[in-house]
Amino acid sequence: MHVFAKSWRLTTGLSALLLSGTVSASSEQLEADLRQRMAGENDRLTFSRIYEDSEQQRYIAEDVAITHANGDVVTLERYSVEGAYEHPDQVVMESIALREAGQVDPLFSIATLVLPEPSRAVFSAEDFDQAMESVSFSDVTASDIMLRLEDGAAERALTEISHTPLEGYIHIDDFTLEGLSRNALALLDLKGINAEFNDLERGITSELALKNLRIEQLVGLDNPGAESLEHAELNGLSLVGDNWQVLLERLWVNGSSYIGDAGFEGAYFDVAELIHLAPPAEREAIQSLSNVLTGGTGQLRAEGHSHAQWEEADEGNRLISDGSLTLSGAAGLEYTMNLPVTLPKGTTIEQATRNPELLEAATLNGGDVVIAYSDEGMLPRLTAEIAAQQGVTQEQVISQTVAQAQQFGQLLGPQVAKLMTGMVDIMAGYSQQLTVNMTLPNPFTLNQLIMNPMGSAEQLRFTFELE
Repeated sequence: MHVFAKSWRLTTGLSALLLSGTVSASSEQLEADLRQRMAGENDRLTFSRIYEDSEQQRYIAEDVAITHANGDVVTLERYSVEGAYEHPDQVVMESIALREAGQVDPLFSIATLVLPEPSRAVFSAEDFDQAMESVSFSDVTASDIMLRLEDGAAERALTEISHTPLEGYIHIDDFTLEGLSRNALALLDLKGINAEFNDLERGITSELALKNLRIEQLVGLDNPGAESLEHAELNGLSLVGDNWQVLLERLWVNGSSYIGDAGFEGAYFDVAELIHLAPPAEREAIQSLSNVLTGGTGQLRAEGHSHAQWEEADEGNRLISDGSLTLSGAAGLEYTMNLPVTLPKGTTIEQATRNPELLEAATLNGGDVVIAYSDEGMLPRLTAEIAAQQGVTQEQVISQTVAQAQQFGQLLGPQVAKLMTGMVDIMAGYSQQLTVNMTLPNPFTLNQLIMNPMGSAEQLRFTFELE
């Protein structure tokens, strides 16, 4: 049976336990709702008892079990409606498990699932569908979540993202979701993620650990490319296999692509052994990339950041941005931008940063961009790699690249030719750093550059510094 279908039945069973309107705040009404709405036509529902805890003002069903026609079973040790039945303070489900027919260990389990202030006490699958279409979710918290990928279940469940059979498990200590709708997410917080994956086809075993992932106030989900968020952060990522590992200490994003900041630190890649496990047709290209970036060691450390802000003044708006990327032992890149901007009439900065089309139509009133590249061996290694693949000397590669730079210069102008010549000097080992200062014309628009890059390049003014 397809795991997605099983997950849907689990969702159906759980959703039937969440929200519904009733007329009598009593344990009898809870029993009637559960019997009516939990089980499908060919399913069987049982429980040990349903009762009212008047002192705690709770309505409780214990040892709930939904047995499907194919033998799969969804069980809950306890289901509690707390507060007024028609307007609960919260619904709590304990020890949820989905077991495949004939299996003792659950395929999926949750120790505790809490729904604060749900609109009803029990709801059906139909109610769940309608909520997904038109109503935002209320808060959800869960703890000790386990999904086992075994007996081919992983291969079926992950068909859309992987064509290779996998086995293993995924475990999450704590899960919090708040304010999810079609266009926004108030909060997603995951803590203590651990997983193991066994790629049965390639014989790769890996272990994943993630300290936490947190996303706050994500909006614009219904407008791809215009999303923005208040804060997102990932900490303590580790993906380790036999003699290889990928580590990331921290990654963060605040704001949108046009205003805010983002970055990562503590990235470490030791993937030399993975090259031998890659498909033969891809192995040579991956090895070449490793040679260029790491000198063939397969080990690379990296970090980077970017920051952008708008300054508003009487004379106009100004976009100021800076950033850097460092690949230790390979190369480094830094940039700064200072751009006076006139937005389309009637457009606010907030509207422009959330709508790429508006920003592309903005007028740049001159401005400066500085890009500094420093080489730590990457481009000379690229020269050596090209020479080895073509069976020529490195001097011949340099000569070919110089000729190509001259050809591009005829098409794009002498400024581009100078830029490429500077990069050739670094490829040849004559220089290690290239700084490019670019001055934009006044007026100038991004649309001009997008629609006519060759013509626009002629309007830009460059100065170069080689060291």
